[in-house]
Amino acid sequence: MEATTELELAQNKFSIRDLENLTGIKAHTLRIWEQRYQIIVPKRTATNIRYYDATDLKLALQISMLNNYGYKISKIKSMTEENISSLLSKINDPKFKLEAIVNELISYTIDLDTVAIEKTIQSFIDKNGIPQLIEELLFHFLEKIGIMWMTNRLNPAQEHLTSNIITRKIAVAYEQLSTPVSKDSKVLLFLPEGEIHDLALLYVQYLLKAQGVETIYLGANTPIKDAIYVCQVKAPTHVYIHLTSVTDSFDVKRFIEITHKSFPNAQVLVSGSLLKGKKLKLYKNIQYLFSLSDVKSVIYNNIA
Repeated sequence: MEATTELELAQNKFSIRDLENLTGIKAHTLRIWEQRYQIIVPKRTATNIRYYDATDLKLALQISMLNNYGYKISKIKSMTEENISSLLSKINDPKFKLEAIVNELISYTIDLDTVAIEKTIQSFIDKNGIPQLIEELLFHFLEKIGIMWMTNRLNPAQEHLTSNIITRKIAVAYEQLSTPVSKDSKVLLFLPEGEIHDLALLYVQYLLKAQGVETIYLGANTPIKDAIYVCQVKAPTHVYIHLTSVTDSFDVKRFIEITHKSFPNAQVLVSGSLLKGKKLKLYKNIQYLFSLSDVKSVIYNNIA
């Protein structure tokens, strides 16, 4: 029955499993809250399938935060949304604040509120800088958004709006860096055909420039023949590729084999979620990076 529910629900309509994944509240607990306290009561489709709408999701995100912070559900049930929002704004714990901002961004993304998204992201940058925006806020946000997108609960346009705002912020920060090129290393950065999510690539370019490393940025959806041509002309010491969500037909192992043969004179760095869980062949000129800390370690210790 759960599989049928997943199939029948549309975008901006969420199953109990969606709420569980996004809020951390177990489905069993959500049902108890519904029955005992009439909190977060689902609607029903014309075919009697239970679902939650965007308002329910936003409320569930807020309630889960208060509950995790120590407020009992028996007390939360009598609070108005204004009471809940007021309480959330008064809690100063850094981890709590970060979670609150992520949840705000999710709400704004669902509502397509680009003004609020822009304001929230810029405020975070002003207080914390680009590295923390990417490493703390963005990765956590995209992880949650990815759950909604991959289960077809979110229109790709909603995710793209937020991602594009963040992309602009990174681009502006990159242009504002005044670090001169001072290293012998030169890095070619690109994403293969079908790969359009370039936030990680942009951030790595930002980190490299901050260390005085010359970069050649080809960007997203780049044919391998184009990357080979640029490599032959510019002779980079390193090639950086990030793989997250290429088409279903994309063969990671085959791509890495082609990459190994295509860039024989450069050290090729490959990162991204598509590497996880795969038994990858080892090549002398290929280095796999399985986390952001791996990427930064190579930049600071081997490239810069």
